[in-house]
Amino acid sequence: MINVDKFINKRNKLLLFDFLNNTPVLHILLCFDNNYALSAGVDIISVIENNKNRQIHFHLFTHNISEVNRKKFVAIKFDNVAITEYVINEQFKIDQKNTEQFPISACVRLIAPIILRDVTERLLYIDSDTLCLQNLAFISDINLDSAVIAAVADVSYMQESQCTKYNVKFGTYFNSGVMLINIPLWCQEDITSKTLTLLNSGEKYQYPDQDVLNIAIGEKRILLAKKYNNLLALSINGNEDSNVPDDTVLIHYITKNKPWHQPYRSTLFDFYLQQSPWKNDELPLYSCKKTSSIRAYSRLMFEQKKYLLGLKHYFIYLKTKLTK
Repeated sequence: MINVDKFINKRNKLLLFDFLNNTPVLHILLCFDNNYALSAGVDIISVIENNKNRQIHFHLFTHNISEVNRKKFVAIKFDNVAITEYVINEQFKIDQKNTEQFPISACVRLIAPIILRDVTERLLYIDSDTLCLQNLAFISDINLDSAVIAAVADVSYMQESQCTKYNVKFGTYFNSGVMLINIPLWCQEDITSKTLTLLNSGEKYQYPDQDVLNIAIGEKRILLAKKYNNLLALSINGNEDSNVPDDTVLIHYITKNKPWHQPYRSTLFDFYLQQSPWKNDELPLYSCKKTSSIRAYSRLMFEQKKYLLGLKHYFIYLKTKLTK
């Protein structure tokens, strides 16, 4: 088994709590860099608010987050909650071809199960661009005896493009944004070594961590109902997350249009943001890496009759598009 401890600089106890004996603890994993620190914090608040009677231990695997953001995680104060940070160092490397579109922090989830193998046998990973809307009781209800992970099948166009490419049974290619992980079986199957080997083999993957997880895990997966990872794309002033089914447990904001960007601001996301230490932060206007997001902000400014701002950001959009 690969030695993953060398990738951890330090472990910071950001919030301590003495858990009651003989009472289950939910162990939840998030992995992110500074660009997603705010959304990870809001995500944590949403989990806590909807699981107030549960003991929860958040395990944050961070890469290059600022001290300002770290102090905000420390400022999260709730009973029944512990938060531990694991600081990833520069020894953790992924082939540059597989980090062009996604940050290296997206691949950190691949080493976390080994690092946490003496802490828990069952681990819920959630992306930092998710929100929790319901109690997470399903974590203890699912039989994981013969499965490495339980996850939700990705959308149809992903099944069509990825299943044939990677010899995955059609309809079972899962989205890695929410995964319930069986840590002992993960370690037994050596998933960490298999996935890191694939990512550093020289091949370029379109969805790096997700593709290699689907390849390495094979058929040892359980497919969950959509409500556990409701994949949602936002449109300008769409507030699509206000119309999800009532039984939705976790919303996952896919695409680079995020609810903390101005054209896609979400009433639901703002509700949890206002309960977090990030409530007074200046939010980004748009995703600088997505030209359509810049164009959407420009259009929004014109709609609000802020013509100079509209022109300014339209020129930024053109410049970004031309330099791609």
